[in-house]
Amino acid sequence: MGVRLDKQLVKVDQVVGEDKVQAIVEGSIMLPYGKPDIEKVLSVEAKVNTENLDVNVIDDKVVIEGYVDVEALYVGKVPAESQPVHFVEGNVDFSVFAKIPGARKNMDVKVKGRVEHVQFFQNNTRPREIEVRIIVEFFVKVTKRVQLEIVVGATGPADLQVLKESIRIDHVVGEGRAQKVVKSEVDVPPKKPDILEILKAEGKVRTTETKALDNKVVIEGVLEIDILYVGDVREGLPQQPVHFMEAEIPFTEFVEVPDCRHDMSKTVKVSVEHIRARKKDERSITVEAVLDIKAKVLEPKTIEVVEDLFSPSQRLDVKKTKVKVDKVIGEGENQIVVKETFKVPVEKPPIEQIFKTEARVKVTETQIIEDKVVVEGVLKLETLYVAEAPYCSPQQPVHFVENETPFTIFVEIPGAREDMALDYEVEVEHVSSKVDPNDSRRYEVRVVLKLVAKVTRMVQMDVVVDVEEAAEEEKKGEKKEYKDDKPYMTIYIVQKGDTLWKIAKRYNVTLDAIIKANNIANPDLIYPGQKLIIPRQMH
Repeated sequence: MGVRLDKQLVKVDQVVGEDKVQAIVEGSIMLPYGKPDIEKVLSVEAKVNTENLDVNVIDDKVVIEGYVDVEALYVGKVPAESQPVHFVEGNVDFSVFAKIPGARKNMDVKVKGRVEHVQFFQNNTRPREIEVRIIVEFFVKVTKRVQLEIVVGATGPADLQVLKESIRIDHVVGEGRAQKVVKSEVDVPPKKPDILEILKAEGKVRTTETKALDNKVVIEGVLEIDILYVGDVREGLPQQPVHFMEAEIPFTEFVEVPDCRHDMSKTVKVSVEHIRARKKDERSITVEAVLDIKAKVLEPKTIEVVEDLFSPSQRLDVKKTKVKVDKVIGEGENQIVVKETFKVPVEKPPIEQIFKTEARVKVTETQIIEDKVVVEGVLKLETLYVAEAPYCSPQQPVHFVENETPFTIFVEIPGAREDMALDYEVEVEHVSSKVDPNDSRRYEVRVVLKLVAKVTRMVQMDVVVDVEEAAEEEKKGEKKEYKDDKPYMTIYIVQKGDTLWKIAKRYNVTLDAIIKANNIANPDLIYPGQKLIIPRQMH
């Protein structure tokens, strides 16, 4: 009797390889103009700027370029009555690579970086520099899209033994791509000089919200623009020729993904393909950018994969293949309420009525600790309000204030460990604000934050892809092993790393036969040194 296999077709991101790489980053932080010389450096903190990493996949290698943000506190060389402690910040560039055999240009890559150690040095001959030496570590994973026909069940001889492993994977429902042209005019800030000539424009995208709908993914975000220009400065003023300005342009776009549903998870990647800035007049600039948007929709699936099989009564030729996939350890979500009270700046009038408050999230740190995911960040709050009547006329009645407040949110995921991979999304679910009834210069903001997190671990499995009955000569050779003088039973001493499956296959007997012969209550619980009776399998 032959073996019939039940197969299931899945599309997954198969892991090509992963690696951890360390590098030593060295550089100097220069004191800006206006800061006093250094008497003594008190502390230095550093963090990898993950928002501005330049990651490129080439053959068998991933190249990572970027910079480390550095913040330092120091005692200045100033008179005793002056402020002694000062703060300075800067960044140090780095370029590292990870070896990933099999990596190719168009494959997907995930990079997670962190600072392991910081050293700082004070050079007495250069009192306006802080030398730093930073050890950074990067975790790199490269994946490729594959379609696998996985064996999920098998039937055949009555004594057919089947070993299954239940795993949760992300089945790729589909993916799509779109291009978006963002065009807008931006004004030069009031305190900046007129434009003589634009030198350079750079842009990056901050995604503010993504939604999975039927057959499409909607993306909302902001194009953040940095512009360098030559200023037209009047005579008699300091002739600083080059000036810098920032601007933001919001955008909304959708990507068609067939079979997408609102309850599915999604990943979105937006990059700036091209950006151009042209002078419109002395106080305004026309910006045009082309955004490349990729969206992928995933559906978690739990499948039982056949890892091995054999039959004591029939010689089988089992064909296997190695599969590397991300096994889902767990996922979860949590909500918190962030509540904070703020004061209107002294140069602004008191509040009559708050028009609206908007909040956006900036994540500063993520970490996986045992059975838990922790996300830290900053809420950027923008409040638009109407000033009290005495201040409204002839002054501007509507005013705008900005504030920031930190947050920490976590979600429990049993089985999560530090060396695993994390996918997460922090969303602003609701924002409300109100004026303090006893003080019109104070107001309270409440923000409901939601964290959705998923933890995965790369697993490598040998899975069955096909089974054939052995050739006649193999079966004849197999039968010679069963002689009348073969012992009725064998005593086997369990070795480290043994499983009941391995022992049963080695002696070509069913698991049930060993379990019954030894009165084993839990087949998954055997220990080194344990003596097992291996009964003879009768044919």
